[in-house]
Amino acid sequence: MRLPLLLCLLPLAAGCERKSAPLALPVGGVWEGTFELSSDTRKDFVLELPPDTVIARVRLDSDVAELDLHANPGERVLDLDDALYLFDSSEGPPQFELNALGPDPVAGSTWHVSVHWPFEEAPRVGDRRVESARVALEVEVFRSRVDAELAPGVPQRSALEHSTGGFRSFRVFVPEGAQALRIDLADVESDLDLYARRGGPILSMDESVAFAEHNWGRESLLVNSQSYPRLAPGEWRIDVQDAVGPTRRLPFTIHVSFDESVPEALLAFPSAIARADETPLQRALRSVVEIATPDALGSGTILSSDGWILTNAHVVGDDPEVHLVVSLLIDPAQPAVESFLARVVEIDEGRDLALVQVTSGLYGQPLPAGYELSALALGDARALAIGEPLWLVGYPATGGTGSRVTISATRGIVSGYENADFGRLLKTDAEITRGNSGGAAIDARGLLVGVPSSTVENGSGQIGYVHPIDALPEPWLRRLRRGR
Repeated sequence: MRLPLLLCLLPLAAGCERKSAPLALPVGGVWEGTFELSSDTRKDFVLELPPDTVIARVRLDSDVAELDLHANPGERVLDLDDALYLFDSSEGPPQFELNALGPDPVAGSTWHVSVHWPFEEAPRVGDRRVESARVALEVEVFRSRVDAELAPGVPQRSALEHSTGGFRSFRVFVPEGAQALRIDLADVESDLDLYARRGGPILSMDESVAFAEHNWGRESLLVNSQSYPRLAPGEWRIDVQDAVGPTRRLPFTIHVSFDESVPEALLAFPSAIARADETPLQRALRSVVEIATPDALGSGTILSSDGWILTNAHVVGDDPEVHLVVSLLIDPAQPAVESFLARVVEIDEGRDLALVQVTSGLYGQPLPAGYELSALALGDARALAIGEPLWLVGYPATGGTGSRVTISATRGIVSGYENADFGRLLKTDAEITRGNSGGAAIDARGLLVGVPSSTVENGSGQIGYVHPIDALPEPWLRRLRRGR
C-alpha cells in the first residue's frame, strides 16, 4: 500500500505536479509567480476564452530562465510532447496568438497552457545556481466589436494596429432589393484579407463567412445571389485583417456598394514613366514589378511600354489560365501598388524564363489608349567581364518585416561564369533571396543584362546565378519587336 506514496516521493517534478489542479489564467490580465527550476518541472494553467473572442495572445516573461511554453486546446495533456504547440525562447519571450479565423478553436474554447523547465539542472549565473525564477504570464483577449458603420459610396479611412488586436470590424446594413454587396480595399501597404458574414460577428472560419484571401492587399469581395454564402438583406459584419498580423500601423481605405460595379475612384491607372533627372538605377527601378500568383510572389521586368514582362518560369508556373497580379513601383518607400492583370504567354522551363503580357487593369478595365509603362532597355551580358559591377533589383521576402515588402537593390560584381545547355550564366556575389527571382540584373549603365534565378550556398557563403538576357529564345525577341 506504500507504493503510490513512494512514487510521489520520487523527484517531485514529473508525476505529482502534473496531477495538481491547473491554475486559472486571468482573461485580459497577468499571472505572476515563482517557478522552481529543478529537474523537468512544469506548471499548468487553464485559459477559458469568452464566447466572443476574436484574438487571444499569451506571452511568457521570466527574469532568468529559458522556459518553454506549451499550449493544447480542449484537454490537458500529461505528456507535454503530446501538446499541440511548443514555443521556446530562441527568438525572444515565448508567446503565441490565437485567431478565430485560423485553424484552432478560439471563441468560447478552453486552452491548457504549461510552463516547462526542460533541463535536468538549474541554470548557473556566475558561480551560483539559480533555483527559482520569477515568471509572468500575460493574456490579452480582443473580443468582437464594431469599429465603424459603413455606408455605400462613402469610402472610409482606417488602420490595423497591434494594440487593438490587429483587426478592424465594420457593420453595414444591406437593404431589400440590393443587387450585391461589394467591398473593396484601397490605399493599402500590406497583404490585407477581407471577411464578411450576415447576422453577427465573425467568430470562426465556417461556411457562413465570405472571404477574399490573396497574396496582395487591394482585395475585393463580391457577395451576390450566385455567391456562397448568398446575399440577403440585413446586418452584415465585415472584418479586415493582415495576413501575418501588423508589425506597425497599417492604413487602408474601405469602400462598400450595393451593386457589382467597381468604384470609379479605383479605376485610375498609375503613372510610372521615368523622369529625365533620374539616375540609370532609379529609372530601372520603375521597370521592375512584383508578380503575384495564387500561391507565390516573385519579381519581373517590363521590357516594352505596352506591357511585356520577363520573369522566371518558376515564378509564374505553367498554367496559361491563371491571372497574375502585377504591382507597380510608385514610391520606393512603399510596397508596389497592385495595378494590372497579366497572363503567361511564353514558358521555357529549360531556361527557367517566362514572358508575361499585361492584359488589363487590376479590375479588368481596358488599358487607356496611349498608356505606356516604363520599360528597361536590354544590355549585353556577353560583354561583362569578371569584376564589373552588377545590381540586382526585385522584391525579396527579406526586404521587409511585414506581409508586403518594398523594392530592394543589392550590389555585387560579376563573380564568374557557369555554362548551361542554353548558354553562359553569370555568377554574382550580390544577394538573391526568395522573391528576388525573376527580377532584374542591371549593369553599370542601367541596362538589363539578365534575370536573377537561383543560388548555391555552402555554409555561410552564397553565389547567385543570373540567366543572361541573350538566353531569350529568338521567337520571344521577335514577339517583343512586334509588340501586341
